[in-house]
Amino acid sequence: MLKRCVNSFIYSAFFGMLANFFIECFVRGVVGATYSHLTPEYLAMFPSYGMAYGVDLLLYGLIGLVFSAMLFIYEVDRLGFVLQNLIYYITTGVVWIPIVTFMWQLQNYAKALPCVIMGFVITDIIMTIVGYQTTKQQIVKVNAALDAIQNHEK
Repeated sequence: MLKRCVNSFIYSAFFGMLANFFIECFVRGVVGATYSHLTPEYLAMFPSYGMAYGVDLLLYGLIGLVFSAMLFIYEVDRLGFVLQNLIYYITTGVVWIPIVTFMWQLQNYAKALPCVIMGFVITDIIMTIVGYQTTKQQIVKVNAALDAIQNHEK
């Protein structure tokens, strides 16, 4: 699990940086507008742009780490799938909602906040679908094993 969390931290920070890089290249190069994914309110919390950017990458990593770490909840068999999802989304939300609002200050940007929230909702939908498919496959395997045992006993 530790390896999975560390990898998720690294992947999230890297792909967050990569996505922001491509967005900035597109907006500046194709659209011709000035753009920075770091809000002025966020930048004001730091003595330099480099420090703000570094912390931003760490925050992307933290979000990914928490998303990965909380996957253990799906291994708790005595909880139902709906309860597992509820716990997963609330716990991960406790991390990403404060980052989005208090750190990145996206509530000050009418266009940005809904897009970011939609991104997290889409992530949650994907997690639900993947989790449901995985659970469904495990149930099929368990039922097949039970059928094999019953047929063997007959």
